[in-house]
Amino acid sequence: MKTLRYYAVVLLVALTLSAASVPKFEWPDSDHYSRVIVNATQGIESRPRVWFAQDKLVTDLAITNVDQIGNAAAVKEYDAIRHTLESWGLAVGTYTSGTTIITQTRETHWPWQTVPSEWMSISAHYIGDWPTMPYRKILDLSDRETMNSFHEGLKRLWERTPAPVRFVDNAGIHSSAGKGQKWNDYCTNMLEIRRIGESMGSLQVFNIAMHVGMLSDDEMKNLISAVGGNGIAIEMPWSPAIRKDKTLTRNAEARYRQLLDAGEAIILIPLDVDAQPLAAWVRTWRKPTDHLYLAGSFFKPPDLNVFGSVQTR
Repeated sequence: MKTLRYYAVVLLVALTLSAASVPKFEWPDSDHYSRVIVNATQGIESRPRVWFAQDKLVTDLAITNVDQIGNAAAVKEYDAIRHTLESWGLAVGTYTSGTTIITQTRETHWPWQTVPSEWMSISAHYIGDWPTMPYRKILDLSDRETMNSFHEGLKRLWERTPAPVRFVDNAGIHSSAGKGQKWNDYCTNMLEIRRIGESMGSLQVFNIAMHVGMLSDDEMKNLISAVGGNGIAIEMPWSPAIRKDKTLTRNAEARYRQLLDAGEAIILIPLDVDAQPLAAWVRTWRKPTDHLYLAGSFFKPPDLNVFGSVQTR
């Protein structure tokens, strides 16, 4: 019995020291330089260091071919690349799905990107499969036992790889962007994930599918409460339909201002709009003190017309 208690104490101390060894991340000033690198993989370390001279954050780094090189080699490669990036002054985060799980045999990345289904309660409930990945199960966010089990697994997953930032994908789908679950359930899940991350010393970036200008007052209130002073990543920051409608564009500007003034950090991912027009629009309404960033790729040099000073002109 004493032996078991001894090892439990040793494990607790090891986890505490591991978490303490990760420097706390604070959102950098984005007025001068606004790039945040999203979805980095092996190969980033071979790019010219000068490309990253002004960068401060890689939201997530992963080795993507664990199934080919094996787990031990992937861990070694990840640690080496992360050490290189950190020596360049970059904070390095991890990627995790916030609403889906897969089996361990399907996991091809390191660090693992999903809570494995083997860690879930046998009574966990799922609402279906991911459209393009039938082996990926979507959690029923309304089922308390399911979510308790998932959050326990998430904490266990993050304890394996302490990090200052957690990029939480699939965090929510607003009705303006597609069919999903109840908005309040997404917000509750984000709040609980945020509390897990904050207890471990990390900031969370929640990737949400939404047209921000189409959220109601109550939906905005719930989102701000859930995210706190963490971050939101938006893949549809200024979609074509909204760009050509002045009223919808003004609504989007107002909602972005509401989020930023509440202390949220926002990362705009230009998937459905060219980066330069997006940056030019942002310059018309941002404040110099906003924590507002544009996502960039690691495999090409930064375009200063996009990521350079974005202060209001």
